[in-house]
Amino acid sequence: MEGVAIETERLLLRTPAEADFVELQRMHADPLMHRYLGGPATAEDEYWRGARERWAAHHREHGFGLWATVRKDDGRLLGRVGLLSQEVDGERHVEVAYALSPEFWGRGYALEAARACRDWAFHTLDVPHLVSLILPANERSIRVAERNGMTFWKEADFKEYRVRVYRITRAEWQALATG
Repeated sequence: MEGVAIETERLLLRTPAEADFVELQRMHADPLMHRYLGGPATAEDEYWRGARERWAAHHREHGFGLWATVRKDDGRLLGRVGLLSQEVDGERHVEVAYALSPEFWGRGYALEAARACRDWAFHTLDVPHLVSLILPANERSIRVAERNGMTFWKEADFKEYRVRVYRITRAEWQALATG
C-alpha cells in the first residue's frame, strides 16, 4: 500500500497520510457530501479515529482498497476513490467506490478516477464483474457509473439503505477497450 497506486492524466491515487484523514473527515461532514454517503453523522468522529487502520487492513486482506485522491498539479486532496470488497445479497463483489468533496464535483475527476480503478481491477484481479453501490438520489454518482460503462443491475439492501447496484462485466469492459 506504499505510495502511488494509480496515476491518471490529472490525478494520483495514493496511500493516505494521517493528515488526509483529517481532511477527509472534514469533507464527509459537509452536509451536501454526507447526504449521498449514508450513515449517521454523529458516528463520524468515532469512524475516522480508526479509519487509517481499517483502510490498511482492507488493503492487506484484499490487495486493494480506498486511496487518497489528489490533483497532480497542486497536490490538493479531492477525496477518496478506490475498490472495496462488499457483500450484497449474500454475495461478495468488488465495488468501484468514489467520494469527492463537493467543491470538485462536475470537473470529471470522479469519472477519471473511477475509470482508472475499473481498469486496474480488471487488469489485476480475477473478477467477473465490478459494481458501484449508489443511493437512488445521487444522480451525479449514477452518471459517473454509467459513463464508467456500468448499467443498472438491481436494487439491494446494503447497510440499512436501499441502493441501486450498477455493474460492468469483464466482457463489457473488454468490448469498451476494443470498441
